[in-house]
Amino acid sequence: MKVLLINNFSQSLVLGGVENYLLELIQYATKDKNIEFLWYGNDSKKVNWIQKFYNNKSTKEIKKLIDDFKPDVIHCFNIGSTITPHFMRYAKNKNITILYSFRDYYYICPKSYMLTYDGKIIKEHNSALECIFYHHPKRNIVFDSLRYLKQQYHKKFLNKYVSYFLTPSDNLTDAVKKHFHLEGKTLANPCLLDNSENINTSTSNHILFVGRIEPEKGLITLLKAFKVVTQKFPKEKLVIAGEGTQLEQLEHFKQQHQLTQVEFVGNQNREQLKTLYANAKFVVLPSEFLESYGNTVLEAFSFSKTVIASDLVGIKNQIINSNSGLIYTHNNSKALQKSMQELIKNEQLRKELESNAYTYSKTQSMENHYKNLKIIYNNLLLSN
Repeated sequence: MKVLLINNFSQSLVLGGVENYLLELIQYATKDKNIEFLWYGNDSKKVNWIQKFYNNKSTKEIKKLIDDFKPDVIHCFNIGSTITPHFMRYAKNKNITILYSFRDYYYICPKSYMLTYDGKIIKEHNSALECIFYHHPKRNIVFDSLRYLKQQYHKKFLNKYVSYFLTPSDNLTDAVKKHFHLEGKTLANPCLLDNSENINTSTSNHILFVGRIEPEKGLITLLKAFKVVTQKFPKEKLVIAGEGTQLEQLEHFKQQHQLTQVEFVGNQNREQLKTLYANAKFVVLPSEFLESYGNTVLEAFSFSKTVIASDLVGIKNQIINSNSGLIYTHNNSKALQKSMQELIKNEQLRKELESNAYTYSKTQSMENHYKNLKIIYNNLLLSN
């Protein structure tokens, strides 16, 4: 079986979770002689507005790949910015099955966050004017109008040519079913960073955040909560790993409130992340936008660490059902502070959650994920 993987960005431009996942998937598949993957993506983030609506260059290149590689399945990931979906018509005319993996909420709301400007969760997206004027984040009327028109134009291709869809969380699956006329299901992300080296995880030196340093990640809320926590537990330390546009603001907050227990360590490589997870007391995901999943949760679980996550994290239901972490109401520093204090003082609860977290992580291996993905590919070919 030949599978053409199409993503906005190529292997030379690994920007986030999707690209890391594709690298791991292709690497894992090298031991399977019955499947061959080929990844196509753009080598640059820079495209003009005309190309964002219709990228003639990438469409021609994909058509040529279809003719040369002759895929049985085309599996699309994040497309719509540097790569446009016009190739789908050509692929469908050649009777090639198209599978689309929705990895975020962009095709539900082009602003992706699924929040109004005053922080309310968007449960259904019906109005262009509401999106342009009242959904978060807000740029300007021209930019937001063009983005909305582009998304609606591309959405027609997906509705017409996609055979089946996948998402990493039930929340996103429900949203896609509500806004598209497509069949599909949830296929949870695999854990891409695990403790296969059996690093000692018995230490608990710090509370940990791993991710982009951006306003939607809820880090101001985390710092506000941690400030109160240190009044009762002055020896606790918070490590923030990642980079982004909000770093300067967070460093100013740290200095202003004399939070000497907060350390910003920047982006970390895989080995450095493993050490941070292994030595963490627990991990916090204070997201203040609707996340499609939350890979950090699985990474923490694989190192036998529990999590505190906001109710906007896509893996929320799995955390609750497996009793492996605590959930709090997003944008609520007091609720977060109480959860942090609970895990600090209640070691018995923390150990119970850690045990459940590690058990759950073993069900989310790349091996299990790959088996399920292959079943989906084969079923699509049989039904084509």
